[in-house]
Amino acid sequence: MIAQLLAVLKHVLTNNLVIICAVIVFLYVDFVWFVARYRKKPSAPKSRPIVRAPEPEAAPAATEDDDMDEE
Repeated sequence: MIAQLLAVLKHVLTNNLVIICAVIVFLYVDFVWFVARYRKKPSAPKSRPIVRAPEPEAAPAATEDDDMDEE
């Protein structure tokens, strides 16, 4: 009786369809486990070039030539 059971198990386990299904189920479970445990890596801050605002032009100061014209 045990010999017959082992013969049937040998035929079942060496069947190509059973082997392919086992591999597919293993890969599927592995992928599901990966997705369940996945954590995003913190993104590294991107270095941007510093753009400075143009300095406002100062009001023209009174020069010596302007002072002389008034006299």
